[in-house]
Amino acid sequence: MKFIARTVVLLLVINGLLLYMHFSQAGRASGEDINARTYSQEIEVTNRPDALHIRHHFRGLTNGRYEIVWPEVSTERSCYGIAETECSRLEEKMTALIEGEVDQQSISYVIPKNEPMGDSYLFKMPFVELHGVGVRSTILHLTDETGIGGFWVNGLEQKGQKSLELIDYALFRGSGKISDLYWQKDMLPLEYAGERLTVYGAVANLKALEEADAALKSVDAEHSIVVIDKEKSALRSKRFVVTDTVDAARIADRFMIDSMFSRFEIPNSQYIIAESVASVLIGTGIGSEKSQSLYDELTTVITPNELELFVQKLRTKTGEPVDAEILDDLIVQVTGFGTSYFSENNNDEKHVYPFLFEDAREVLVSGESHPDIKVIIKDGKTLYPIEEVLSQSGYDIRKNDRSIYIENEARKFRFPLKEPFYVYNERKFDLVSVPFDLIDDQLYFEESWFIRLFLFDIEKKSETINLVPKTQFPNEGAVK
Repeated sequence: MKFIARTVVLLLVINGLLLYMHFSQAGRASGEDINARTYSQEIEVTNRPDALHIRHHFRGLTNGRYEIVWPEVSTERSCYGIAETECSRLEEKMTALIEGEVDQQSISYVIPKNEPMGDSYLFKMPFVELHGVGVRSTILHLTDETGIGGFWVNGLEQKGQKSLELIDYALFRGSGKISDLYWQKDMLPLEYAGERLTVYGAVANLKALEEADAALKSVDAEHSIVVIDKEKSALRSKRFVVTDTVDAARIADRFMIDSMFSRFEIPNSQYIIAESVASVLIGTGIGSEKSQSLYDELTTVITPNELELFVQKLRTKTGEPVDAEILDDLIVQVTGFGTSYFSENNNDEKHVYPFLFEDAREVLVSGESHPDIKVIIKDGKTLYPIEEVLSQSGYDIRKNDRSIYIENEARKFRFPLKEPFYVYNERKFDLVSVPFDLIDDQLYFEESWFIRLFLFDIEKKSETINLVPKTQFPNEGAVK
């Protein structure tokens, strides 16, 4: 019996270890951080009268699963490769690259043309992508078998070209991915070729282009292209624009902001956050008027050392999610105080919510948690949002363009907005200092005034601030 018991225990231990190893490996496989993965790609595009014929090679793949995002209009989707391993990870329905050790895979597909190319043509999102995975670099080979001439634009730098009797060939290379492909028949002069910016067409102010190129480089933006052509319809892609005039600073700003979405995982709906991130990284306000105001106020409130640390922490977020709440959290890390600055401003496209430091502790009213109540730190003073707090204690609060009224059954206050006194239960009291502050149309009272006027005890602990109204409300006790 002892032998049987020992055997059973041994088998249980072995099974436990096997289960642990299985689930540990499965966890690593399924829990692989997609956001941390990247790959490089090489794309061969052949332009024929009917369509673009594309061979797409993915390199540097990890052993995890990749979901394939096909262009909606693509046809003739298939594996491409001679060696057996070149298609070993392509799922039978071609919706994904499955788990495997082979780090390279190749596919082919066709992008039909819905009309003749004419004088210009935009292929919108013609390339396959792997969902949620960053692209380190792209090489694009473009072979034109139609003899139409002209030139092609995609955002990458053109590294070479050659015209033969039957075909034209161009080579493009650079960091990041490309989304769109543009062609136009009319050749334009290469006006400026910088590290991060290439401009085709006539430009008067080359110095402005140099400054724009330097600004793009300062935020590690991917290469972009400007095509200046008065005869063509304006269009905008993430890495190139076609325009009839050039404002170098404005276009560079646009490219910088768009590059923030590539550098960080910023939600598409948070364009103000992308503008704010770009402003912080280059050290000047860009984008919308509101975003410029946000940057100006940010740099007014926090110290230069805190701003420098904020920039450093933001740079470490490259390749990671960045949104309004994350920016607020970075402010906490560099200043020690909380804020809802970015979150509040992200919720309103036009109105500028002021930069306010918040006490990070949880606010309680009579022991009950109120996460919507934020205690503000401003100019060294602690301010309490009266409307949220006093409404929990039976006070009614009203205001007009002249006065603020705060009343319950026993205590009635009136505070003129522009005169240094207040009225308590029909008695007037002069003021040496104003006890309240209107911030973004919200009424805040300084802590000592809040305690004395409205008879509250404040119990502060390391994690909480408990606001406790006193049980008795005498008709006396007004203070100056």
